[in-house]
Amino acid sequence: MDRIYLFLGLLALVYFLEAIGGSYINSAVQNIERQFQMSSRMSGFMVSASDFGYIPTVVLVAHFGSKGNRARWIGAGAVLVSITYLMLASPNFLFPSGKHDLNTTEVKSQLMPNEAQLSKNATLKDLLSYSLIRDRMDQETYKMLLKLDHDTTPIHDFDSDKIKTLNPHSFNKTYTIDGWLIDDAIRAAENVSSQNEVRSILSYYIHRRTNQSFEDVMSLRKSAAAPFTMCGKVTNGLRAIIKDSKCEHETSNVYPFLIFFLSLFFLGIGRTVPWSLGVPLLDDNIKKKSLPTYFGGISSIRVLGPICGYLIGSFCNKLYYTLSTPTGLTPADPTWIGAWWIGFILIGSITLFPSIFMIFFPQGEKGSASHVQLFDVHKEQEKNNKKQEKTMKERGSEFLKSCKSVLSIKLYMGSVLGRICDILAFKGYIVFLPKYLENHFGIPQFLVHRYMAMFGVFGFGLGTACGGFIIKKFKLNGRRAAFFVLVVSALNLILYGSKGFIACESVVNQIGINNKDTNFNFTQECNSQCLCSNAKVYPVCDKSGFAYFSPCHAGCREAVQIGENPLLEFTSCQCAAGGVVSSRYCKNTCQTSKILFFITVLPSAFAAGLGVVPGMLILLRSVPPESRSLSLGLQGMAVSIFGTLPSPPLWGLVIDSACLVWSKTCDGSTGACSIYDPEKLRYYMHALYVLIRLISLLTDIYVWKHCKNLNILDEPVKEEKDVAVPMTNVAQAEI
Repeated sequence: MDRIYLFLGLLALVYFLEAIGGSYINSAVQNIERQFQMSSRMSGFMVSASDFGYIPTVVLVAHFGSKGNRARWIGAGAVLVSITYLMLASPNFLFPSGKHDLNTTEVKSQLMPNEAQLSKNATLKDLLSYSLIRDRMDQETYKMLLKLDHDTTPIHDFDSDKIKTLNPHSFNKTYTIDGWLIDDAIRAAENVSSQNEVRSILSYYIHRRTNQSFEDVMSLRKSAAAPFTMCGKVTNGLRAIIKDSKCEHETSNVYPFLIFFLSLFFLGIGRTVPWSLGVPLLDDNIKKKSLPTYFGGISSIRVLGPICGYLIGSFCNKLYYTLSTPTGLTPADPTWIGAWWIGFILIGSITLFPSIFMIFFPQGEKGSASHVQLFDVHKEQEKNNKKQEKTMKERGSEFLKSCKSVLSIKLYMGSVLGRICDILAFKGYIVFLPKYLENHFGIPQFLVHRYMAMFGVFGFGLGTACGGFIIKKFKLNGRRAAFFVLVVSALNLILYGSKGFIACESVVNQIGINNKDTNFNFTQECNSQCLCSNAKVYPVCDKSGFAYFSPCHAGCREAVQIGENPLLEFTSCQCAAGGVVSSRYCKNTCQTSKILFFITVLPSAFAAGLGVVPGMLILLRSVPPESRSLSLGLQGMAVSIFGTLPSPPLWGLVIDSACLVWSKTCDGSTGACSIYDPEKLRYYMHALYVLIRLISLLTDIYVWKHCKNLNILDEPVKEEKDVAVPMTNVAQAEI
């Protein structure tokens, strides 16, 4: 195989791996928000950190890197990228959510029965005052038993043979302490003819606590650390103690944020190299008439990276971030945190090897068929034509002069402005699209990323490949190519705008809608004794489909797992009709809307991809050949400053403005959003996208107007000679 094809394969692999990480970051954002309690504004600003590294270095790398061995520069940049991916995984290990020593003295005192409760003549009032019994009994049963006469006759011994029939431990697991005994007491109370049976069961329950105090505390800790919250003062009091302990021992989200920001900053520096130097390098080694095909192929291979990135994200998000899934939590739950850090370790490790090979890639003997032009031929010609060494001042002056020359080309500036608008609309939209799909349609994260790979990224990659083929097949040159970009841009605008009319109310959003009248105060009379203030969102529904914020807010006192089924059933629910709730009763009405949404995704992504190759060729041919790397560097800097840098924070602000219920951090500040207003979220996201893309459409019209006689396909006659071409005809006409 020729050396040039080996190099192109290695270059495509580096692009591919770099693109995997770029999309994988998008799949990790929401998990990072949940683990470290960040708002969308904060995570959006964090994602923009790569642009803070990209902006000040891209022009310098493009200018000075083009004067050296470009393969070595690309390899070094890719090595830096692989290191930063490993750095991005480090906050999970530096700031683990570990267990802390707790002061459980107060809890133990509540579990210790008093003398009256241990007495053989204990009354129902004495027994019912025991904290765990009071928490486990629903209010109606509790009040009914209190109204009975106080029987003080000696309590008969509990029938130990009943344990074999009552104890359900071999069939299911509960988060309550000896809940099977309380259930038996409640059944006995329903047909109470004699208080003695009820008293016997409750007395036996209390006496068991004296022998199992340590086990009871451990059971309470398990219940308090569960991903859901049930009704109970003792358990929720311990949950508050655990929260306070974590706040004392754990740092705020500022320190993880700083590590993410620093890592992404260096990632931005590393990502400046492959694009700004790789495209001109490809241009030097491929015939101009074949460039659309090669460029489309390379771009399509690079687009496969996001597909793999989202698929890796889908796999990692099916694993819980601690690698130990809490009982009752599934990847479909809105509080699920995927193992985002695994993907960064995997991608960073794999990227390192081809990057090193790129650094040491041999150029081959000059003049041979296998020779690869790793040095910029135009820069080499300039260097040979200049005898004396230049001072730093002269080099700086030459650099500024080159920048001014490129920036004075109208066609180039129109193309750059269009790409800025494209990125400003697309970057933030794609970063927060997983959050939108999960909250608006109720799609689990791991499925969101799988769908994005199947429909969005695949459609974009297919469109990119087809765009290069169409340009070559139909020989779309000059205005015909620009008009093609204009048409597909308008089509993309229409298709993306149509998504704003596809409405749906997920289960989480139904909770917000159901509680608008109470100003999102989820406390009612039936759960006022439950201490639900620290409950996280854990949607459950009664058999009619009515959604509750959590089992605690439904007044549930028992959680039962049947066999190995992870979907728990919550019983003794004071606020719910029928007294039973579960996530499996929640009705999904979004199936049709979800299908309609993804029907629009594939053609809109395909339309967006169609304009990539002709748009880049117009940009590349609008400047003199010796200014290609600089023009790409300037474009990269402009797109970063005005596009990728402000886009995620802008979209984060828009998304946060639709939040209805916020979680709180240890210092009482705003954490991650729990529930959004579905209509505001849908309208705001798509209205912003359409507005920005309308501006982009105007720039496409401007480019079409100024690209008369632009040559993007034919070999320039002068470039075949050993002299540098000062400027293309089109560039001269547009200055």
